[in-house]
Amino acid sequence: MFEQAKLLSAESISELGRGIHNQQVAPLLASKFKVFFDEVEKNPLTDKQRIACVTNDDHNLVIAGAGTGKTATLVGKAGYLVESGIAKPENILMLAFGNKAAAEMNDRIKERIPSISQCLKASTFHALGNEVLAKHYGFKRSITPFTEQPSQFTQFIDDVLSERAENDSQFKFKLVHYFSSLSTPGKSALDFKSIEEYNEFLSSCRLITLNNEWVKSVGELRIANYLALNGIKYQYEADYKFKTRSVERRQYQPDFYLPDVELYIEYLGLDENNNTASYIDKDEYLASLEWKRDLHALKETNILELYTYQLKRGQLQSSLKTALIDYEVISTPVEIELLFQKLKEENESQWQGFIDLLQRFLGLYKEGQFDINLVKSKLMIGGYDIERTEAFLDIFEPILTAYQEHLVNTESIDFSDMIAEATIIIENSDYHHYYTHILVDEFQDISGGRAKLLKALLASNVNIRLFAVGDDWQSIYRFNGADLALFTEFSKAFSPATAVQLDKTFRFNDKIHAVSSQFVMTNPAQIKKQIITHSHINSPAVRLVDIKIDMEKLKSITNIKQRKNQAYIVSLQRALATLNRSADKKGKVLSVLIIGRFRQENTPQLKDIDISQLPYTHLNVSFVTAHASKGLEADYVILFGIDTGSFPSTRENDELIDIVLPNKEHFTHGEERRLFYVALTRAKHFVYILFDGDKSSPFLSEMAKFGVQYVDNKLASQLAKWHCNQCRTGELRPFTTKYNKTLYKCSFAPACDTLLNSCKHCKSPLEAHAKGFRHCRGCGELEIGCLRCGIGTMVARCENDPNRETFYGCNRFRRGADDSCRENITIKSYELRIQTAAKLVKNKS
Repeated sequence: MFEQAKLLSAESISELGRGIHNQQVAPLLASKFKVFFDEVEKNPLTDKQRIACVTNDDHNLVIAGAGTGKTATLVGKAGYLVESGIAKPENILMLAFGNKAAAEMNDRIKERIPSISQCLKASTFHALGNEVLAKHYGFKRSITPFTEQPSQFTQFIDDVLSERAENDSQFKFKLVHYFSSLSTPGKSALDFKSIEEYNEFLSSCRLITLNNEWVKSVGELRIANYLALNGIKYQYEADYKFKTRSVERRQYQPDFYLPDVELYIEYLGLDENNNTASYIDKDEYLASLEWKRDLHALKETNILELYTYQLKRGQLQSSLKTALIDYEVISTPVEIELLFQKLKEENESQWQGFIDLLQRFLGLYKEGQFDINLVKSKLMIGGYDIERTEAFLDIFEPILTAYQEHLVNTESIDFSDMIAEATIIIENSDYHHYYTHILVDEFQDISGGRAKLLKALLASNVNIRLFAVGDDWQSIYRFNGADLALFTEFSKAFSPATAVQLDKTFRFNDKIHAVSSQFVMTNPAQIKKQIITHSHINSPAVRLVDIKIDMEKLKSITNIKQRKNQAYIVSLQRALATLNRSADKKGKVLSVLIIGRFRQENTPQLKDIDISQLPYTHLNVSFVTAHASKGLEADYVILFGIDTGSFPSTRENDELIDIVLPNKEHFTHGEERRLFYVALTRAKHFVYILFDGDKSSPFLSEMAKFGVQYVDNKLASQLAKWHCNQCRTGELRPFTTKYNKTLYKCSFAPACDTLLNSCKHCKSPLEAHAKGFRHCRGCGELEIGCLRCGIGTMVARCENDPNRETFYGCNRFRRGADDSCRENITIKSYELRIQTAAKLVKNKS
């Protein structure tokens, strides 16, 4: 026993002791201060809130849920520390992320615990940083006007770029090279799972060369523009000098031809192991390549092969340069001055987009407290376009230097400096304070820079305690630098740590909770929570509404876009009218939040509508974006325009921005899923979800399977619920033929040619199997197909004739018809095929 005891670490003993102590002492403390916890808020705190308040370990994490009382817990904690004599008000530092949140916290403390409101003030991280700097320097530093006037910042970067280009020809060349060849990320077919995804990427790219040719890939664009910038004459996809066309083949057209040296260049979609993209026939591709090689050998023409993997490694340009030297190609770089002016003038929007990219990158770079070497080290992890990133950083560094010099010369700082410089001052023991407890709200939004500031504060004095409250299910600000891992892996960043979960929500009913929690927990990285609701109902609280129903009634509007917009308005008005009647019956004015993915002015259907003037006397209606809805609540919520492209959003960060953001999650659309959860959980009683069935969000297809006891989908009968098993990317969408027959086609049609019949029982798609049967993906019904004609279905014959034995025959049998099928089988054969089909379906599932 003693030998085993020796193996225990001090850390594990401490952890065990802390756990036992909390189990024994926390309930006693909660009981001792029962009166305080009963009265500190309008409603008595829950048992879990009380346990969280009295737990006083080094680093405490309170894991909340929507509506579980985060603010009440923070106010209770602050009040408990003072009430119990553990701390004085001036020893408590309360931190929030924005001025509005800090003001609300102060108002709450003033209302609930007025005795301490004069000495305890909630602050923002930036205000704390500013205070540290002011005490250190003896005066408050000025804030650069760029923080309030981003257009001035844009002009500053534009001026720096232009001035630097004017005085440094090498910098000007870098600008031209980046702007003409590297503004599009270096992705290829190998980076995508389907041809549809790759084509969608290509459609977002500007694949026009400096010679005004459209090319077919990013790699070809970079090859063409390298040749153009170096004055090397080339022809794009010109006919090979020898005739090769035949019945089987078109005339061979190599990607590039350099007439001055009679050199052909082929850009090949292959990785290091000669693999193609998964959706391209590798054998056929390699056979075609071998034919080209044999042809060049036979005709004694020179071919230079370049590869997709060189693009990915950032070696495409250097490989091309080396090969051109070997072939003694003469390079005469073009006059950059005229080209630079031409690119700026003819591509003004792209130029402004590039400045916006630099501006956002700079902000996140400073917020994350990066340096150039740290950024470059991230390139080694993989997944980035190395050539493009290094070229961008070569341009970015002088901009960063000029900006920092501007701050020094104007004796000003930005918001990132407030936190970064304050952290250094505290780490150097140059900031003296009396804080013993730090309370942080919305900890799921913590960034790396703010975490460093917290750690510096915690280390600045003995026994400073951290009390952090947040909800990982509502982490939606990665684009601003929030690092969810600091919450979900709290004990790694702040050790030793204790976590307490709040377990009761007072906002919404059990049906909204069931739908929203099941939806967000599809992501296995989210923390599992057991939350109970204060309110329970016996009917669904989420209703899916397909606007196609109203589009059918608006056929007098011939313009499809206008008809769709009007259908959305009609569906919205009907939902509001229903809610207005409900509020009238209750004799109350109830609140309604219309939540969209984008701002109202960017939502075509609502752009010209004054939401506040809608004629519903018993409703208080307002519009917010999904992000802006966080922290709000309403009696009812209407999620508007939940179509593909809005949830999840197809707008992705430029991968350059991703370099200065926290690491991406492995789970696809994790943050978008949490954002949708936030939108759902603003409602107290009921949620309407309005969408276009032809473009419905995949999130809705998922929710439609939760069960009719949770999700009312009577007004969404056409909602796509099934993925296409052929392309494995699209979804099956129903349509009705002129003969009133329901069929299913893939959402990526015509690129994917899937076409399925519908089940006669439930109208779900019938999946055809190679073994000659069809399986309903909805109710599971099996149809045995006809093996003779391959089209018909085997149906019972003579089953009602007592004088004849029942058998199964093809339903395409038509006596005397030319296309009649006479296939028939016995009952025993039919039952055997049913058993075989059922077994195959079971094994597949």
